[in-house]
Amino acid sequence: MADDNALNNDPTDLQGAATAQTAEGQAAGSGDWATAETDAQQAESDLQNAAYTTGGTDDSTEAGMEAQDEDWANWEQQNADADAQSAASYEAAGDPDDAAIYAASADNYQSDANSFGEEGAYGDTLGQPTDDTLTAAADDTTTTDETATVDDTAADDTAAVDDTAVDDSAAVDDDSAAAD
Repeated sequence: MADDNALNNDPTDLQGAATAQTAEGQAAGSGDWATAETDAQQAESDLQNAAYTTGGTDDSTEAGMEAQDEDWANWEQQNADADAQSAASYEAAGDPDDAAIYAASADNYQSDANSFGEEGAYGDTLGQPTDDTLTAAADDTTTTDETATVDDTAADDTAAVDDTAVDDSAAVDDDSAAAD
């Protein structure tokens, strides 16, 4: 008889996802946002395939969010590079004022690229899963705590409810007549 838990995992796709996420982390670590995005997209695809082919849980949402952040990081990086090149051109042409404007803009874009890249990097400390999560997901053994006790006592719904009527007969002086 086949292991029922095997339906929840496709080790080949999960391993592919783990490999892609490791590569994503390395690419993000070096600031290569385009490659990190591609790797995150591959991880997302592998996780979707693992769920689709086995009927298991689709854990691709996080990888998709990582890919989106890496896409933004790549866009910001391209803008930073373009503005840095413009700054260098203005500096070479003897226009330090415009060079400073473009250099400041390049710095802002670079900062944003780094932020998006770090947010999207697999294993980031912002609540994203770690490699251990995928390794645990690929483990298709089942463990049951036989010593756990089940609380099957009925819920107590006999608490008293205050259903006395509210006395709203008292006059209220809110001076609303003065508004007319």
